Amino acid sequence: MVQVLIPGLQPLFLEMISTATIKHRLGTANGFCLTLFGLLLLTYLVYRPGLAGPLLLDDFWNLRPLGEGGGISSLDALRSFVFGNVSGPTGRPVAMLSFVMDSQDWPPNVAALKHTNLLLHLLTGVLVCWFSVMLARITGLPRQQCALLGLLVAAFWLLHPFNLSTTLYVVQRMTQLMALFALASLICFLAARECMDERPGRAALLLILCLFPFGLLSVLSKENGALLLLLIVALERLLFTDKSTTPFFRLWFWLGVVAPLGVLFAYMLFTLPDNLLLYEGRRFGLLERLMTESRVLLDYLWHIVIPGLSPNTLFFDDYVVSRSLLSPVTTLFASCLVAGLVATAWYFRRRQPVYSFAVAWFFGLHLLESTYLPLELYFEHRNYLPMVGVLFAVFWYLLKYMRESRKPALQRFVVSGLAALLLVNTGLVWKSSRVWGDTFGLHAQWAEDRPRSVRAQATFAEYLAAVDLPEVAMERLQLARSHYPNEVSVLLHMWNHACEFGIVSPVSLAEIARNPDLEFYVNDVNQQLRVLLENLYAARCEYPELAILEQLFQRIDLLPIPESRRSPFYTYFADLYIFHGMLDNALINISRAFEYRPVPQLPIRQAILSASAGNFSDALVFLERAKVADQNNNPLQPSMAAEIDRLEQDFRSRLPADGR
Repeated sequence: MVQVLIPGLQPLFLEMISTATIKHRLGTANGFCLTLFGLLLLTYLVYRPGLAGPLLLDDFWNLRPLGEGGGISSLDALRSFVFGNVSGPTGRPVAMLSFVMDSQDWPPNVAALKHTNLLLHLLTGVLVCWFSVMLARITGLPRQQCALLGLLVAAFWLLHPFNLSTTLYVVQRMTQLMALFALASLICFLAARECMDERPGRAALLLILCLFPFGLLSVLSKENGALLLLLIVALERLLFTDKSTTPFFRLWFWLGVVAPLGVLFAYMLFTLPDNLLLYEGRRFGLLERLMTESRVLLDYLWHIVIPGLSPNTLFFDDYVVSRSLLSPVTTLFASCLVAGLVATAWYFRRRQPVYSFAVAWFFGLHLLESTYLPLELYFEHRNYLPMVGVLFAVFWYLLKYMRESRKPALQRFVVSGLAALLLVNTGLVWKSSRVWGDTFGLHAQWAEDRPRSVRAQATFAEYLAAVDLPEVAMERLQLARSHYPNEVSVLLHMWNHACEFGIVSPVSLAEIARNPDLEFYVNDVNQQLRVLLENLYAARCEYPELAILEQLFQRIDLLPIPESRRSPFYTYFADLYIFHGMLDNALINISRAFEYRPVPQLPIRQAILSASAGNFSDALVFLERAKVADQNNNPLQPSMAAEIDRLEQDFRSRLPADGR
């Protein structure tokens, strides 16, 4: 069906944006709404093939708790899932709650999760259009061109290949909801500024809605929603410089926008030392990341404007790090160009406020994820909202030029070019969507396109193993090892894979444990340790003696594992000792896990282990620690007090007469 629709789009699009028909078609509410509905329908159709695709990467880590404890079958289970995520400082409860709406158990209904993401993409597209129309009106464009600008921005945003991964990668609903509520907040702000003189009461209500609930919901969907405040400052200082204000607005602006921004930057400064420590677990330092991000940001801009060259993958762990301004040499050029864009935006802020606003919008929204934080270097989804400002400026200047130009031939050329570009975008999204809906094709293409990506090879290997092609899967792991010969996650993956399928492993656990050059930079070692222990419990293959396994864990303990992964690491270390009946060592490692994540579940586990060995007095001591941890726990999380009291009564009843 889409193959039939795409060729027929060009004459329709040419007719739609031709100068002669703007007034007649887009100047009316019906014509505008019908055109927008057509764009939404087209977007739905080209995305639909991708709904059949699989869960990927962080989907498992974030959604697997849906199945813990029998699924989301009680209020406590709901609270635990919604408020128990540790992806960011807020826990992103709005996004987590939205996942429960689609599935309450594990494995989840993947198609339903992706379908909701698609509907959110369409709804956000409507707000992109609405926001662009309002912003164009504020900049002084004629009414018909405001409508056209809104449709152009929405069309190219909805059908941009860069947004495919954000929509079809389930966990990126966090980004979608952040953008959705941020746009709703900005629409309220623009509406308030427009009616401030005539209807100050209505303006005050809209300003309140701007921050509560929409601004708050954006932050609770994903933390960089707080950068919405920076956008409000940019709007006010660049596009509303000549607009009057009221006392309420000035109070709202300084207390509701500027003051929280100050708190945000103070928090960033306060947490800077802790974030710098996390660079130990990366293959780059702070300066190297900042230099690399200059290239990354220009790469984003290039692909936003020239979408046909978009890489369309989730795997960028092979992205080349800038080791100096001349390594690679493009680093110097990129750094100068980024600095030039920011400098010219400041210099032309009075004469070209739209350009300055677009630069402030794009770089402002990348302030957290593309600067000092030790995150992954490159992800397409980081442009979901930043892209809006870039597209708005491009089409604003294009329409301005077409309005001022008196060359009909040139106008027709521009119109034809836009039509062709939108058709290319549509075709690319449809083609990529079909790949996203084909599990084998998706993993195979990414693995072939990114041969140096450990994650691409490891993910493809896991799929090949699942379809009973263990030898081919091992070849993929060998390819990953050829690029990262000392990466611990790859080496463990190879050993686990050989154990599960009864084939010879190219590397032994003893060799891994004795490797002096062992590295941890690319993948999650905890996942492979979990699989290693599962294979041990199930006796799937012959394991070395305990001393070698201890040496392996102790060697990994010396690697720069991020603090967020230390707690599960020590928990797995404890599981190893539990399997071998070494209670004291298990308790020590659970205590280490508790130091990094002080939740009551860990001392409760220690209490149960101690009680199982008849040490009831020790068990009661651990329960006291669990009580303190429960009292200090997130109040939105379900309390463990009832479980602790039950265990305490049970253990006290089993104490010997002398109380020991």
